[in-house]
Amino acid sequence: MEGNYKGLACFTIGHSTHDSAKFINLLKLHFIQWIIDVRSTPYSKHNPQFNKELIKSELKKEGIPYFFMGNLLGARYNNPKLYFPDKPVIDYRKVRERDSFKQGIERITDGLRQGYNICLMCAEKDPFNCHRFVLVSYSLSRMGINVKHILDNGEIIRNEVLEDKMISKYKLDSKQQSLFEKPKTKSALIEEAYVLRNKDIGVSKL
Repeated sequence: MEGNYKGLACFTIGHSTHDSAKFINLLKLHFIQWIIDVRSTPYSKHNPQFNKELIKSELKKEGIPYFFMGNLLGARYNNPKLYFPDKPVIDYRKVRERDSFKQGIERITDGLRQGYNICLMCAEKDPFNCHRFVLVSYSLSRMGINVKHILDNGEIIRNEVLEDKMISKYKLDSKQQSLFEKPKTKSALIEEAYVLRNKDIGVSKL
């Protein structure tokens, strides 16, 4: 996608088991103006307060528009062509090449460039365990957008910190493995870590 996105920032949040009041307070803490729901299925058996119609209504009372984009930016697909060849898990690299995914990203960036403070919402409390980090935030950060993840205590963790955490978790090393191989750059290590994280948390065959 063309364009200059430097200086733009986008937030993410997981609704977890919060009640709607706490969730909205977390949004207000960071002056969120739009919520983009990236859940493939915008309903929760265990946390019905975040069912699409209910949370949209609660957000509307606070003047925060709700947009559902799980059909564009969600993690669940039935197409076997999107699986890893060695594991029945959705390969997010393939998802990012879909026109529908690119359309969703473009809608987000359009809103950011208009000056709106946007937050992506999914269910998982910890962004490290969620596709909003491994799939969606990956694309935004590669465009130069500063992605900030809101934690359940209201604090922010930056996308770059989660990338460093992945490198550490998978014990990836930039040192030369042999005389015939060049040391890996940090960018290469991050790309490798994203694939490994994808395989660990990605949605299995439906």
